[in-house]
Amino acid sequence: MRGNKAFGWLLLVALLGGCGDQKILEKIGFARTIILEQAEGQDRAMKVTISIPKTNQTEAIVYSDVARSFKQAKIHFDMQNDRRIVLGQLRQVMFGESLARQGVWFPMESVFRDPAIGIRTHVIVGEGDIGHFVSRKFTQGGTMGEYIDNLLRSDPATRGQFDTNLHTFLRDYYDDGAEPVATIVGETDQGLKVKGIALFVRDRYVARIQTDDVMYFSLLRGNAKNVSLFMDEVETSRGTGGLSLANVNGKRKIKILSLPDPIKNKPARIVVELKLKGSLMEYDELLEMNNLASQPALERAMEKYVAERCGRLFREMQKPGADAIGLGSFVRDKMRFADWKALNWNQAFAEADIKVVADVKIRDYGRLIDASA
Repeated sequence: MRGNKAFGWLLLVALLGGCGDQKILEKIGFARTIILEQAEGQDRAMKVTISIPKTNQTEAIVYSDVARSFKQAKIHFDMQNDRRIVLGQLRQVMFGESLARQGVWFPMESVFRDPAIGIRTHVIVGEGDIGHFVSRKFTQGGTMGEYIDNLLRSDPATRGQFDTNLHTFLRDYYDDGAEPVATIVGETDQGLKVKGIALFVRDRYVARIQTDDVMYFSLLRGNAKNVSLFMDEVETSRGTGGLSLANVNGKRKIKILSLPDPIKNKPARIVVELKLKGSLMEYDELLEMNNLASQPALERAMEKYVAERCGRLFREMQKPGADAIGLGSFVRDKMRFADWKALNWNQAFAEADIKVVADVKIRDYGRLIDASA
């Protein structure tokens, strides 16, 4: 009996102690979007804007403040808000271009480390007056946070988009053999639009991948499934024209032919092999190639096009030394740890001899002609 009473008292104390950590939903403001911009005319300061959806999910409460960090701004927001602001439902962190080029880690370190934030939170670089995004009424309905969340999550492969989130950003940031990337979003008359991929060196935005190149960039990043590729100028023996492949499945393989040797001034030699297979859907300017006899020649022409276009992407990434593909992780696995730590991989990547080899196969010509017949 004495033991049962003691256990009862302990249980009661535990239950009462937990009451102090209760969070009443009606007294909590769930921030959906954080926007950070460079503050005009102020050193080491930034403009912080947050969006908190109302219960009807069609309107949002917007707060803005100038501060040294997000945590400082959040304290100011709490002072003027009748709800406690929490980040458990955060969907996007958006940086202005000028701030992103200076570096995003210092102003957002405390947020990146917050365990309450989900790893699928989008990391975005915004173009233009991004502070205006949160107050704009979109024809698609809902708040900006919901709109962007749906925009980036809805079938990114087939729509030419590349979904970048907190997980992929932090993974590549901490990996000394890769560099992080983020989606670029800009404003249009109709709403918002994905306008490319931002390339980072550590936490600084240094270059971009244009929208038309995003799908080729995704092929270089890893294996792909059911993507679409458009080729604008494929050169064949019967003329030059545009065509598109649908339902493309792609496999990527990295081969390290030789390691970088800074002492002997020898660059790394790397081959990126791409194997693609898809359905030929558009070939209006190359109708004469629409037959089985011409298929091998057309495949060779597409292989050349894909290899040259991906090679051009690598050269764009090499200019700032932004290894967004993660080739450094393959080189690192081939080197001794001491040699790797002594190597400046960003510089070695910029000087590397990188070759892309493509193997393209036409699965069929849509429903009109079966190329395998």
